[in-house]
Amino acid sequence: MQDCVSYEISRYYDAWKRKAVGITRDKNKADDLLHTVIARLLDRSDDEITQRACNGKLNAYVCRAMWLSYHSNTSDYHVLFRKYQQRIDAGDVDDQKSDDVFDGPRIDGEYLYSYILRMNEHDAILLRLYSQPDFSYHELSKHTGIPVMYLYKAVNNALNRIRKNAKFQRNSEDSQ
Repeated sequence: MQDCVSYEISRYYDAWKRKAVGITRDKNKADDLLHTVIARLLDRSDDEITQRACNGKLNAYVCRAMWLSYHSNTSDYHVLFRKYQQRIDAGDVDDQKSDDVFDGPRIDGEYLYSYILRMNEHDAILLRLYSQPDFSYHELSKHTGIPVMYLYKAVNNALNRIRKNAKFQRNSEDSQ
């Protein structure tokens, strides 16, 4: 069944790239948009992706997702690329400094950073805080006013999503 997904992605990739260039009017932004949409697509459940791919509906789905992602202020693409770029243009961000993230002993892996980038802003912030060696649920709760149980649940859900994606990634690498 994953063959349908791989086939559809390779079949329409060039057309999606042209469509993304048409939406963004910039080749670099188009690559970012397309790859963000494909990454989010692969985060979906396997059954849903496979069903769309095998029924021939993946092309329309990805084209619509690119358009919505580019024009929505809350999409992952907007948060990662457009909003950050606006802050750089305004001089609010010093992009010369690197953002060193300490991954800590709790969570580790070569795909961690890319998985965190794919998450929504709330989960990404929580995981970055969680990865710090001096992280405390109670201290974070005290500073933010977010209940401790909600923090436990949010971090656990985010980690489970990463584990699921890492498992999917390992399985796809093993099959190649």
